Amino acid sequence: MLVTVDQDKVRQKLQFMRARLKELERFQNMTEEDFTADRLFPSAATRMLQITIEAMLDLCAHIAVREGWGLPKSYQEAVSLVADHGIIPRAMLDTYRQMARFRNRVVHLYDDVDDAEVLRIIRENLNDFRPFMAAVIERYLPET
Repeated sequence: MLVTVDQDKVRQKLQFMRARLKELERFQNMTEEDFTADRLFPSAATRMLQITIEAMLDLCAHIAVREGWGLPKSYQEAVSLVADHGIIPRAMLDTYRQMARFRNRVVHLYDDVDDAEVLRIIRENLNDFRPFMAAVIERYLPET
């Protein structure tokens, strides 16, 4: 198998994602009242969620460029390219596009991000990262 991606970069991004997901799991069992009682909790959780999504999207862009599919013009295009080429599960494409949109809201429309929404995402959607991570490992780090 011809390896086109920087495997060290892929490993580093996946390790980063795993560590952030583990940190985010600490918020899953908090009540909304406890979560919002201290501004540090939602602020930290929002940032961790943002950078976890960014690591995933950075991997998509890296894969697209290194595979020769071109430089994506947006994170959503990066996710689409990787799905269109069968690297990640096509069934998860809408979910990953939603993640990209959420990341953009956090970065550009930060005053539009609700603490309750962040807690809901942490409770219900952290496992959405797992099919992505598994697919990237299977394709680019088969020895792992």
